[in-house]
Amino acid sequence: MSNASPTGGESLRKSLGFGLATVRATIVPTVRFVGFWTAVVLPFVYLPLLFTGLDGATTYAFVALLVAHVVSLLLGREYGR
Repeated sequence: MSNASPTGGESLRKSLGFGLATVRATIVPTVRFVGFWTAVVLPFVYLPLLFTGLDGATTYAFVALLVAHVVSLLLGREYGR
């Protein structure tokens, strides 16, 4: 006969009183919120780049902002549902 002792992670989770479901319930809405509002604000950031012209480093900054905008659109698409 052997008694199964809880693993370190399992005992830690029991002592803290939360698990993956609690973390997911907290993190997912936060990521969606940040993604949505970032997608709303980013066009106001990269529009001045278009008005001043794209040359050299400005082009790379514009492309990076566009990529960040697409990522934020994907992350925030379920916000408010």
